[in-house]
Amino acid sequence: MMVSYRIAMTLLAVFALHLGRASAEDVRWRDAASFEIEGRGWAKTAGPYDRLPDSARSKVNSTAWNLSKETSGVCIRFATDAAVVSVRWSVTSGSLAMPHMPATGVSGVDLYARSADGSWRFVGNGRPHKQDGNLDKFEFPGGGQPGRECLLYLPAYNGTKSLEIGVPASAHLEVPKPRPEALRKPIVVYGTSIVQGGCASRPGMVWTAILGRMLDRPVINLGFSGSGSMEPPIGEPLAEIDAAAYVIDCIWNMSEDPNVYKDHVSKLVHTIRKTRPDAPIIFVGQSLMRPAAHPTKSTIGQEAAVLSLQKEGVKGLFAVPGKDLIGDDGEGTVDGVHLTDVGMLRQARALLPVVKEAVSGLVE
Repeated sequence: MMVSYRIAMTLLAVFALHLGRASAEDVRWRDAASFEIEGRGWAKTAGPYDRLPDSARSKVNSTAWNLSKETSGVCIRFATDAAVVSVRWSVTSGSLAMPHMPATGVSGVDLYARSADGSWRFVGNGRPHKQDGNLDKFEFPGGGQPGRECLLYLPAYNGTKSLEIGVPASAHLEVPKPRPEALRKPIVVYGTSIVQGGCASRPGMVWTAILGRMLDRPVINLGFSGSGSMEPPIGEPLAEIDAAAYVIDCIWNMSEDPNVYKDHVSKLVHTIRKTRPDAPIIFVGQSLMRPAAHPTKSTIGQEAAVLSLQKEGVKGLFAVPGKDLIGDDGEGTVDGVHLTDVGMLRQARALLPVVKEAVSGLVE
């Protein structure tokens, strides 16, 4: 009798184990590209998450073109009533981290959800362990909620080869309601490695992503590490985007020669103005960790070029000093140049009122 009881209990345990596994694996997966892809300036690109179209290849250097395959700033906007969301992703490079930037930022994914007060709240980070087949699960505090709006940020310094979102089979997973019309035009940010995300600990902590959540507006990240040098042809693809504003943050990749700024700033502005006569253009100064070093020669050269255009009668130009972008306590950078999460947050907060003022005429 005892033997039969033990056998029955063993069989019951095995059945329960298999049932639990089946329940845990009962996830309905969908390709993330079937939802709304934000942070992308062109609908037609070689890959669904590429940051530049093929037409721009001849207008940027080869490094910038290769970096455009990395998915900084690109995010998936979706809605679900699920209490748990799973994410499965693969990246294009096996180099998951850098010496000064963790894998969670280089190759990870970040999930945010809109809270009851309308703000965006961090839910969790998907940590990469390998190039292919990463899997992570996110549980919402308080359980499921009908129509919960979510943002899933893609890796900042790696390409996204594949990305799937999964929910329990009984849950809804769908394209969210469109953003309010007055908040659909994106902010386009063009610049260096600091724009791309060096060295945020998570994709959602890149300052362009933070600014986007603060404004509750799409932001297109066109930061290219070591290659945001404001070459004159870059104005052509930038002008193809119907932007609420352009933010140019290129100084770290440019010469200190004031003549370079006079040439590049003028050509960039006039190229954009041919197609976008009214879009604000904001030039960001150089931010050093030591306040006494400001303003730098590069910031002075850029501000002089902007002032010259303003004297010519060009409207809608803004120059932001670098001094107050990342604070004066030295905590804003990893290495004196690239930003920590603290620096990222400070830069986003510093630029927020400037961008708000610039686009105020576009928001009802």
